[in-house]
Amino acid sequence: MSRSSTRDALLRQGALLFARHGVADVTTRQLHEAIGARNESALHYHFGGKDGLVEAILRMHLEAVEARRAPLVAAVAADDRTGDPRALVHALAAPMNEDLGTELGRAHLRLVARLSHPSLAYRRPFRIVDAPAGLAVARWLHATLEPLPRPLRLERLAMLRAQLISLFGLRAQLLDESAPGEPPMPAELFFRNLLDMLVAGLTAPASAETLAAITGE
Repeated sequence: MSRSSTRDALLRQGALLFARHGVADVTTRQLHEAIGARNESALHYHFGGKDGLVEAILRMHLEAVEARRAPLVAAVAADDRTGDPRALVHALAAPMNEDLGTELGRAHLRLVARLSHPSLAYRRPFRIVDAPAGLAVARWLHATLEPLPRPLRLERLAMLRAQLISLFGLRAQLLDESAPGEPPMPAELFFRNLLDMLVAGLTAPASAETLAAITGE
């Protein structure tokens, strides 16, 4: 196996194993056995160790998602829909939804969900890779929610981020582990319903009780 094919095999098999079993429970030996490598130094040679492999898998996934998101965001801007919450949420979610169609894509979604601590939802998004399309959507969503008080805007955007990660991770696991004869909701219906739910929660008007809690009155 060539060096490049060994590296690619580690990226693929690592994603599949980490998604199913968790990073901590996958050993270096299991990774090498999965790719049929005789030399057990391959992981260290290509990635410096297991943590380096995880980082490379995440980077590869996020770069691919951003590449698919860019034309969607360009279309939103060209159609003057930057104030349309559904169009914006669609641009965020559609590239992730596409990953549900392949075994490796589902592994990436499951791994991201496994590794995403809730606190990450409150940090500046899209820091791992250069993601101008994703950042543009985040800015537009923030502006779209301006009728809401700032604390609520920030919280809802954090919740949207966490929901996208967790719900796509759950859907990916469901597709991988569904019992024969028990398929989950059809793909198109799942995605449309997901958009309905996310947009409704994001744009729901604040109740009098919530507004009172902000002001302390």
